[in-house]
Amino acid sequence: MDFKITEKIKGESSKQYTYRILKDSIMNLSLKPGEALSEIEISQALNVSRTPVREAIVKLKEEKLINVFPQKGSLVSKMNLKLIEEAVFLRKICDKEMLKMVCSRKNNDSLIKELRKNLEYQKIIVEFEEDIYEFFRLDNKFHEIIYEFCNKLNIWKAIKKLSTHYDRLRLFDVIEKKNLRDILVQHEKIIDILEKNSFESIDDMVTEHLFNFKEMLGIFIEKCPNYFEK
Repeated sequence: MDFKITEKIKGESSKQYTYRILKDSIMNLSLKPGEALSEIEISQALNVSRTPVREAIVKLKEEKLINVFPQKGSLVSKMNLKLIEEAVFLRKICDKEMLKMVCSRKNNDSLIKELRKNLEYQKIIVEFEEDIYEFFRLDNKFHEIIYEFCNKLNIWKAIKKLSTHYDRLRLFDVIEKKNLRDILVQHEKIIDILEKNSFESIDDMVTEHLFNFKEMLGIFIEKCPNYFEK
């Protein structure tokens, strides 16, 4: 098993710590889809007892990130295309409404400024081929900024909970560097829509942006078939 171990956050319990490390490792693909998990190895690596490991696994099972099989043990869940489709469906509805909400406001200058700053950091990473995981974080943050501006941050958090399989696929796409420059262009277009209050462009732009991965999905499945549920 290969997962990035960080220090405990102040006040973090062993259960919270173990859950955070395991989830982060699954979401950043350090722990690969379909990979077997060993409670003993995890407890030794994190220097915790097996109880918080079991508790974390139960929670991650509820979030559909781990599958537990009697007599076989625990495996990181493979990417489920049905769950990906459901997440895209939800994002599509909510993202459109957020952009329409922003366009209906009289003053969104502060939002535009923050989005442009975020986008400039994205461009630097792509241009100089820096930390691709940081690009993915900034990509997510770009959209979170819009939800927060609309006072709908809890909706964004709920979306993220339901988008774990979709987000792993998006990260896989980013790692493969298939759509990085397309993402930059689309983010630029989103800012342009918000600046010009272009209601009529929202639906097509959101659909295009959320389905970046679709043309590459067959290639991804062919390259790493064991990452996907059959």
